[in-house]
Amino acid sequence: MTDFKPGIYEDLDYPAYAAITVDGQRAWRSHDLTSLIKCPYTWKNAKPFNESPALLEGRVQHTVFLEHHKFHDEFAIDPGFDKRTKAGKEGYQDWLSGLDGRTPCKQDLYDICMERREVLSDFIPKPEHKVELTLVFEFCGQPCKGKLDWYTGTDIWDLKTCRDASPRGFKNAVNSFRYYQQAAFYMAAAEYLDIPCDKFYFLAQEKSHPYPFGVYTLTEEAVQYGHAKNQQALEIGLRCERTGDYRPFDNGLITEFNLSDLW
Repeated sequence: MTDFKPGIYEDLDYPAYAAITVDGQRAWRSHDLTSLIKCPYTWKNAKPFNESPALLEGRVQHTVFLEHHKFHDEFAIDPGFDKRTKAGKEGYQDWLSGLDGRTPCKQDLYDICMERREVLSDFIPKPEHKVELTLVFEFCGQPCKGKLDWYTGTDIWDLKTCRDASPRGFKNAVNSFRYYQQAAFYMAAAEYLDIPCDKFYFLAQEKSHPYPFGVYTLTEEAVQYGHAKNQQALEIGLRCERTGDYRPFDNGLITEFNLSDLW
């Protein structure tokens, strides 16, 4: 773990970001709060970070879109060894040993991410924009941290890949994944650090060809609702840590349904 002071940090990779503490204390993330408010038990017992295919795709997509010039610093295109043969397996292992910490990436995944990037070419961050900024701040008196996709100088933007980028489909995602809490969290960070932030925008793009997209934002009332939910989630997290009781769904042992709950 590495102690940080509240502030704005550039060029922190994910391991450095994950290790951030403030005065020896955990720094809460937006993901912590959106998970805690759904189920403290699940949050507490989540498995350590694992590079699943979906997470790899997200990493590649964000790097290609936000920092394409860094792609080959972080990833290496798999040459396509025939792993059914002994020579192919040995060649692949030799290739892996020379990656120097870079992540293997299939050519077809890179090509798909580049196709999506081309569809979003009008939104690619400009040279004067800041990408992958790390914000360390306080929320309700507790140390927090967040990593922005990109900041224009007046607004925060976040890239989302999804199954359905239509207004109806993305509204479901905003509710299912509590993106309104994420937006409120980052806007609270900007306010704490005195960073101008008029709006938080989601750039949502479908994963499947032809990769349609939509741009979405929240009303002030919706942001305030997310702010209240973040406060509630933080209170749940602090209470759980204090008592050691991470009850599933933050409910009592028995929940009774009445007639109005049935359909």
